[in-house]
Amino acid sequence: MFFVRLRKGSKWVFIAVIFAFAFTFLFAGVGSGSGSGDIIQELLGMRGGSDPVKVAEKNVAQHPHNASALVQLAQAYDAKQRRGEAMNAYTKYLKMKPKDTGALVQLGRLQEEVTNLRFNRYAARQSELLIATGPLSSDPLQTLAGTDLLLGAYTNLQTAKVSSAYGSYVTSATAWENTYKQYAKAVPMKNTFQRANVELELARAASSATDYATAIKSYETYLQLNPKSSLTPQIKKVLVELRKLTRG
Repeated sequence: MFFVRLRKGSKWVFIAVIFAFAFTFLFAGVGSGSGSGDIIQELLGMRGGSDPVKVAEKNVAQHPHNASALVQLAQAYDAKQRRGEAMNAYTKYLKMKPKDTGALVQLGRLQEEVTNLRFNRYAARQSELLIATGPLSSDPLQTLAGTDLLLGAYTNLQTAKVSSAYGSYVTSATAWENTYKQYAKAVPMKNTFQRANVELELARAASSATDYATAIKSYETYLQLNPKSSLTPQIKKVLVELRKLTRG
């Protein structure tokens, strides 16, 4: 009978152990960066509780103007690799907390990942177009092939795909750049090391977005803030190429 009672009451025993463990952490000062509710919820999650995305979505639905609820939703989406929804949630959160550098870093990371994925798609589309049109440049029957309506239609389709993929890539890169512009505003120049790293990331994002003027300015600022950087020789070479592009 004792073992039957223990099994029936095991759920509550387990929960009691969780709360004891959580409060031990709290009073010892461990994990002080999180609230007690967060710790207990995380521990209860070990029991396979509710889907964190659904819980976070419900919290936002009930408290749409609560910044904490929004950032938790963004983190939940991010953990599930739902990048688009995570970026949307971070963007909404940053309208409330525009100087939250932690959120800016996470949003920038996601935007960089998406930018890289879209660039790869653009490169693949470009390769497909070259396959369709490349051989014709040296083909003695080029003039005849050029009259082939099917080939022409296919080439037009591939060209449209390349154009669309490129536009999508630049849009993503621009969003990434804008996030780092916001990040730069949140970090004063006196925080030399952090600001230098922000300028470096902004330069990378701006280059991807073909905003070469901003990229040049950010690389130059980085070198001013961190003149002994091991990246200095590489950056100087990049600056030479970027200046050529702005003159062209």
